[in-house]
Amino acid sequence: MGSFFNKGDVLNRIKERYSLKNNADLARFLGVAPNTITNWYNRGTFDIDLIYTKCEGIDFNWLFKGGSIIPSENAKANNAPLISLVSNYEDLTRIPIVDISVAAGSGYINSDYIEEVECISMPSTMIKDGKQYLCVRVKGQSMVPSIMDGGYLIIRLLDRSEWESIRDNYVYVVSDTEGKAYVKRLKNRLRQHGFIVCMSDNVEKQHYPNFNLYQEELNTIWYAEWYFSAKIPNIQETYYHKQAELEDRIDELALQYQQLSKAINIHNS
Repeated sequence: MGSFFNKGDVLNRIKERYSLKNNADLARFLGVAPNTITNWYNRGTFDIDLIYTKCEGIDFNWLFKGGSIIPSENAKANNAPLISLVSNYEDLTRIPIVDISVAAGSGYINSDYIEEVECISMPSTMIKDGKQYLCVRVKGQSMVPSIMDGGYLIIRLLDRSEWESIRDNYVYVVSDTEGKAYVKRLKNRLRQHGFIVCMSDNVEKQHYPNFNLYQEELNTIWYAEWYFSAKIPNIQETYYHKQAELEDRIDELALQYQQLSKAINIHNS
């Protein structure tokens, strides 16, 4: 929020609104130590939740943006500073959240009809003009730990003229002519061999093997521009588990070697 308002001005307006003479009065009003107020001014920070709690009845539009005070008997109830500042400040674009059963795994059959369930709003500066976007939910474990099951991807449709410019090892959503869709990391071999390589991030390759899709099998390709999820991937757990499996295998091989050496020695003696 620092780019939206000057925090020193906010503290000064609190002193003005409540007739506080100095920083010591402001500290007592907010219930913090005087050096906390000094640090807030010096660092350009403050506890916004504390401000919101202590300044009940204030016009928050004026507090954060200045200008004229708009009288209100219950300004706190009628002003939502964080939400209103963002929505007023940013030019937002609505992107439909759709269920096309995009899968990070074996693929799900899609209908030709795409039903728009709801929308997510993104700042227009974060998307490209004139391009088609969708927000889709990821299903499956094949892209774990990079992309979690239940996460969301904001994807941009590529023109066919852009297909040969697909970048290796970037994440795309691919649909084929049979109606299956995949979230995969791609290798682009269209120009050389006429296909793309679809790769999973999951280390269990026996369950999530790589596969090729030829150009005549491809229906659409979407570039994954943004990803968000409520789940924080535990990458360490994933790779520590794999390391433990390798260590167990090494121990097994060492034991087999010892048994084989012992058997050879007995045979030769």
